[in-house]
Amino acid sequence: MTRSDLDEPVLRRLSPGDADPILVADFQALSMAPRLSEMLSERLPGRPVFQIDPIGALSGKRLYIPLPELAEACADEFLKSGADQGRVYVIGHCSSSAVALRVAGLLAATRPVTALLVQPGWPDDELVREKFDEYLGKFGPATRSCPDLDGDPSAVVAAMEQVFQDEVTALAAGRGLGGTMGAFSDLIVWYRGWLAFLLAGRNDTSSTEAVGRTTVTALTDSPSTVEVKGLSRDAYQVVELPTTQPAGPIKPELTEFIATQVEPR
Repeated sequence: MTRSDLDEPVLRRLSPGDADPILVADFQALSMAPRLSEMLSERLPGRPVFQIDPIGALSGKRLYIPLPELAEACADEFLKSGADQGRVYVIGHCSSSAVALRVAGLLAATRPVTALLVQPGWPDDELVREKFDEYLGKFGPATRSCPDLDGDPSAVVAAMEQVFQDEVTALAAGRGLGGTMGAFSDLIVWYRGWLAFLLAGRNDTSSTEAVGRTTVTALTDSPSTVEVKGLSRDAYQVVELPTTQPAGPIKPELTEFIATQVEPR
């Protein structure tokens, strides 16, 4: 697996340094709010911080990329960065937990790695359909159902994108704005990429073997119900977050707490 196999890189370096690097998978909705990776790069000067974000790769010619392939691309890019000394920390936020675990497992074959899963979530049929309906609703009343998720993944993503395009075309025509379709193109591609990532997570069969020798910790405000897909309860630690975490952009208090988990002890 090499970087050239994908249309866009999966990893972006945010800060300099070469020891005890931090890789953060922290996708969020279109927003101007800072992401967890960006906040950690400011909070931990001198530590190399990388942002894992395959949405760019999923916005290109390939409509769908399996999670193991995305993880392999990320690990490959990281090992070529020159910032791979010391213990590696791989942080996954919510639905990015599965790709973070896979990246951590690949790296753990040759170095000490800790995976921190923040409010871990595992995409399933319900989440993919919920997000599809949410995005479709941005263009008006959502009257069309999500395509069958059990088909060929690339065809499923293409069908989702076609529904969005049909709705935008109808919306523009109904308002006499036939020439404005291009204004929605970037938004449709972003929705498509995010849904493709969630579908890849839904289709992933994470296992103990994928995690390898990684030290895994779940940071959660629901310690009694949290789970790490593919791992038995005695295979990971659970750390309770100090406060309940609302949905939406990352709060500075959560960033501070996460920073304490990756600082030298």
